[in-house]
Amino acid sequence: MPSILIFLLVFASCTKNLPSPDKNQITILHYNIKELTTAKINDQKDDQLKAVKKVIAPFQSDILSINEIQYDLPGVPSLKNKTNGENLTKLAKRVGLNPAKWSQLFAPANTGSFAKRKSDGNYYVEESATARENADPVNYGLFPAQYSTAALINAPLSEKVSINKLKWIAFNPSANPSQYKMANDQSLPEEMPLFDKNFNHVVAKFYDKDVHLIFFHTVPSYHFGNKFTPNYKRNADQLKFLEWYVTGKTDFDVPLDRTQWPAIDKDSYVMVMGDLNADFQQKDNPGGFVLKRLMKKLKPWLENPGPTNESSGFGPNPFQLTLDYLLVSQNISISDAAVLRPESGFQALGCTKADMIKAKRDIRAKRKIIDYIDNKTKKKCYAAVSYEYYNAKTASDHFPIYAKLNLD
Repeated sequence: MPSILIFLLVFASCTKNLPSPDKNQITILHYNIKELTTAKINDQKDDQLKAVKKVIAPFQSDILSINEIQYDLPGVPSLKNKTNGENLTKLAKRVGLNPAKWSQLFAPANTGSFAKRKSDGNYYVEESATARENADPVNYGLFPAQYSTAALINAPLSEKVSINKLKWIAFNPSANPSQYKMANDQSLPEEMPLFDKNFNHVVAKFYDKDVHLIFFHTVPSYHFGNKFTPNYKRNADQLKFLEWYVTGKTDFDVPLDRTQWPAIDKDSYVMVMGDLNADFQQKDNPGGFVLKRLMKKLKPWLENPGPTNESSGFGPNPFQLTLDYLLVSQNISISDAAVLRPESGFQALGCTKADMIKAKRDIRAKRKIIDYIDNKTKKKCYAAVSYEYYNAKTASDHFPIYAKLNLD
């Protein structure tokens, strides 16, 4: 299996990663772009979007998978917002792509469906105690369709399905959602949906072959301070739905009619991509256990990918997890693969402005000087990092994943 590419080397030789003209080859770039809102997409000066373009630009792809993009709805989050479903087209233009040349997948997520408006009719957009009190207690999110899933696909689509209304107990009758509690200490509704966002399946035509593409962003397998959270079980069941949907089986008998959605048989070409929000290396994580089982049925783009997610900020020891995945059917070969995770080149400069000023004359031209809060002293300190790392962390708390695939 290909090893992880070093981001600096990638930038030094960008042409290496352009899609190959080889017949039957498909190039994929998946990227969870943190909290990609309408406001950011519309702001031509937004630093995050500028960084996203720098990260994406060297990697031309046939499929660009995006997580955490807001599906724009009229009146959301502000009554001034009038557009409906235009954010993906706008994002394509922002990163230098011609949206007219791409097929699109873009559907509103469940996130924020039960969020409450303020007295002025607008939704909360900034995190605060009051905003959290008015957030969606079932699917999370401050406003509707906040964390949606999207894709640009350089091929015609014959079928497109987005599943978001499926009840949890319809998939798994033993789920018993009401045993769990929301952040407000109330029991979850028994009729709640399985998906906090949605489950997306398209059939694309590449080289006269049908390719089944699954775009999926699951609920985080984390409690967020709620010891009665459904998140671990819900994440695992969402992944079991994926397992059942693609392979026909999971660890219980599913009482759903699979024929209501486009069929996937044992000879189908299948590609699954997204932030699956569970680390397959965590043995005590139910979702990670399901992922590990699924990775024996489908091939991961890398056997040992390393972290795809990193805590925000520029401190020297960030918390890291493997959360983003690309899994493909056995009849697809992988010719190149990577987590586009740059080396930080972290160099501490001290915790006073005098220390920083003394050092920056020599390094500023080659490195980016940043500040961070030291975990032990709680003081603001300074460091230098590589520009590639600075751009990556400004763009998101996730790193893109990349692969060149061949239809055997």
